[in-house]
Amino acid sequence: MKKKIDIVREYIEKYPEHGNRTIAQLICKERPNLHPTLEAARNAVRYARGNLSKATRHCAKEQHRRPNGKAGEYKIPKSLTSKRRIIRLPDGITLLLSDIHLPYHDVDALECALSHNENPTNIVLNGDTVDFYATSRWETDPDARDLAGELQASRQFLMHLRERFPEANIFFKIGNHEERWEKFLWRKAPELCGVPDFKLEKLLRFADLDIQEVGGRQMMKAGGLWILHGHEFFNTFDPVNFARTLQVKTGVCAIAGHKHKTSQHSVKNMDSDTVACWSVGCLCDLEPDYMPVNQWNLGFAEITHKGKKFEVNNYRIIDGVAHR
Repeated sequence: MKKKIDIVREYIEKYPEHGNRTIAQLICKERPNLHPTLEAARNAVRYARGNLSKATRHCAKEQHRRPNGKAGEYKIPKSLTSKRRIIRLPDGITLLLSDIHLPYHDVDALECALSHNENPTNIVLNGDTVDFYATSRWETDPDARDLAGELQASRQFLMHLRERFPEANIFFKIGNHEERWEKFLWRKAPELCGVPDFKLEKLLRFADLDIQEVGGRQMMKAGGLWILHGHEFFNTFDPVNFARTLQVKTGVCAIAGHKHKTSQHSVKNMDSDTVACWSVGCLCDLEPDYMPVNQWNLGFAEITHKGKKFEVNNYRIIDGVAHR
């Protein structure tokens, strides 16, 4: 029994001057059971003559031509991505305070850090300055929820900071705890997300206190040192040495908080350049109800920087005294 394609080739050899459609019509007339439709027979003729793919491409082009008849005018769609702006701190001395978690702060530790330098060029509140316990997605004690109280304590601290350091540049980094507020609005009251009075900068009066907000995924640099909170990259585990994790993740000289632990790690690359990273201790309660047993420690950092050069002094606070 002959194959369909062999029968089609016989018709092509018999009628070499005929077009594809004419041969297909003859096949359908003389062999009505060979192909279900005229178009199927026509495609079989095209295939046998070796020009089916060309015909298919031509058909696709015709189908996707614009109304004006011109092809190839479709463009790559506009991207919604945007380049992140890096905030470069003015040269001088930067006091780095991380994870204060107001109103669950350690008063003595905070006073120790603020007393360390009476005239810093910059003060970086490096994320989780406010705890936002009341808006946490985790289970919380209803009796302990007091959003108004948290905001009031935070405003009081910021006013104290500005009064105490009138000439300093103050930067307020959004950490994962500050992000709780925005995510709370997303979940509970999305209609309020675009209302200016509900923005964190408005609630904490950044404009009145001349405080610059730094976005949660926005980076800062002090000389050649990158400053992160620590939540910018996905990291669910609690490493023994967070500074090493920071070095592996970033590959650059960097400093971060987030893990509430003081650590340092440095490596030498193939160019004999030293890449050093630091993690900074916290300034909050070391025995919170949700994790009374931990490896946290109190601390802060002081960075001296000019141009691309920098020097980091990473302090632990023990019994109210700063130790390097």
